[in-house]
Amino acid sequence: IGSYLYYGAINKAEDPRILPAKELFLKYDKELESDDYVQALTILDQVLGIYRSTPGYENSYEIGVLLNNIATVYLVELETQILKAENGEVVDKAAMEKSLSTAADYTKQAIEVYEKWLAELGSLSESEIEKRLKPFFREDDPAFSKSGGPEKFLKKRVNQIVDAQLETPRRVSVSLTNLGMINRYLGNLEEAKNNYETAIKLWDRNYTAQD
Repeated sequence: IGSYLYYGAINKAEDPRILPAKELFLKYDKELESDDYVQALTILDQVLGIYRSTPGYENSYEIGVLLNNIATVYLVELETQILKAENGEVVDKAAMEKSLSTAADYTKQAIEVYEKWLAELGSLSESEIEKRLKPFFREDDPAFSKSGGPEKFLKKRVNQIVDAQLETPRRVSVSLTNLGMINRYLGNLEEAKNNYETAIKLWDRNYTAQD
């Protein structure tokens, strides 16, 4: 019961400005599972728009997560096509290379966002993070008027960023692993090797990159 109340209170402290993005992201998972890749990409684009238009989130680590997920949709779609090819269906090589190129572009964008975010916020203390974020959680913002003010949302956001300071190097490692896979498919074996080795340096438990 204690855990239920504790985590329930944490969920209620989610910033109402980006809550629609969280709800949309749940729909994205369902669309990806159903192989509706066009709809999955449409939802991710909507979520991306919410984050980019919300003060304080324009350059957040979540932008990197979303860009990486867009790349993943293209890769999952491609892998589905390859599996169908094993059953005798023809894979359009030009379309395959286009999908890989698009996935590579989004993956590189994600890595760039992560690295900039780490350079800016990756080593800040909790108090420094709070000071940096406070101007974006204003008392006069109508988004917080029905929720008792911005303080609890600011605290939740600070905690999210502290967690992200530990998680984001792992996220970069995963993105580099995806980039390595893309380069391997494209025949860029030396680049793929470098991607995998860098990924392992960032996260030594990245077993996918090790394999």
